[in-house]
Amino acid sequence: MKISSTSIGMMLSSLTLTRGFVMNQTKTRARAINQVWTKARSQKRAQTTRILTNISGGDSSYSSIHGNSARILSTSAAVVTAASMIENETLCEDSSFPEEILQYDTYNGVTVYLEKLSENKSIDKLKITLEKSLTQWKNEGKRGIWIHIPSNYSAIVPICTELGFDFQHAKNGLLVMTQWLPTETSSRLPHGPTHQVGIGAVILHPETHEMLVVQEKTGPAAKRKLWKMPTGLTDPGEDIVEAAIREAKEETGLDVEFDRIICMRQAHGGIFNQSDMFFVCLLDLAPKYKSGLKNGEDVPLIPQEEEIAEIKWMPMEEFAAQDLWQGSPLYEEMNGAMIRVANSVMHEAAKKEGKEHANCSSEDEQCGLVAKNLPIGWRPGSQTIYVSRL
Repeated sequence: MKISSTSIGMMLSSLTLTRGFVMNQTKTRARAINQVWTKARSQKRAQTTRILTNISGGDSSYSSIHGNSARILSTSAAVVTAASMIENETLCEDSSFPEEILQYDTYNGVTVYLEKLSENKSIDKLKITLEKSLTQWKNEGKRGIWIHIPSNYSAIVPICTELGFDFQHAKNGLLVMTQWLPTETSSRLPHGPTHQVGIGAVILHPETHEMLVVQEKTGPAAKRKLWKMPTGLTDPGEDIVEAAIREAKEETGLDVEFDRIICMRQAHGGIFNQSDMFFVCLLDLAPKYKSGLKNGEDVPLIPQEEEIAEIKWMPMEEFAAQDLWQGSPLYEEMNGAMIRVANSVMHEAAKKEGKEHANCSSEDEQCGLVAKNLPIGWRPGSQTIYVSRL
């Protein structure tokens, strides 16, 4: 069969266009390789170069037209293959967490702080890294693995659950998940936070020895029109002493000083089924108010706008006689402890003023727990201990 010169021309033009297209694609791939190349390890560069050289050499047995096209296509395939290899190698290189985001504990556990990553990593890379790390840690005999997940990495949460992690606790902007690696023993990792800590502030008038009480605007106490001591919850990292002083200032406007813990109560089944530790604290008015009283000035009371409806001084016996407390052994005991401490304070004040005739027993003088903030000693820092006045 004869082929016209026109047909041959069209075929050559088609091959030329194909060759041009492939060359353009090759150049684009080459530029992509150069970008990835810089991230690859030096020993891998030589290996990749050898692959490109061997594959792109072509086969001399091809005809001039078909041979050139085959070499071009072969080179393009090699470029794609090499780019894929380099990308995989780069992922492998990144498949370990930076040491600065890891913390190893004395229980043979590891904590991963994703919020400490210097740059955002893709979820795919994080998955590969986490899978490899879990395998490595299991081989090393690690036990408890903790991972801190900030909001900007929340997309990794489903991946963590697939890999065996479970929820430990959460707060604004942060989720903590854990995994126990040993399969032969049940998890010994602690549960999430189980308690909330509350305080009640007992503030006595220096002259009348009445108790400062408030009525709240909302809540169960407000519904019952109950007169109660100022109360509140501790903030994270806040001592009972600091919380009591802060809550008193917020709800009454008064500056106070911590004296002692009168008693504490433990309850269960509260908000989110958490337990509750409630500390009743005795607080002293700041000296400036006592000086003002001597000059005929009243103690200024400023109820908190958002929470407090009423505020006043009330005799402790009247406080304890409110209907809600009657028939409650728990609150009868709590209110009784508050009255005993109030009597102790009056007797102590009388002795300081030189009133030796004051009716005072040794039991009254030894009520409550006092706070002592002391150095730890064997490591930096200090902590607060509450000890009996006995």
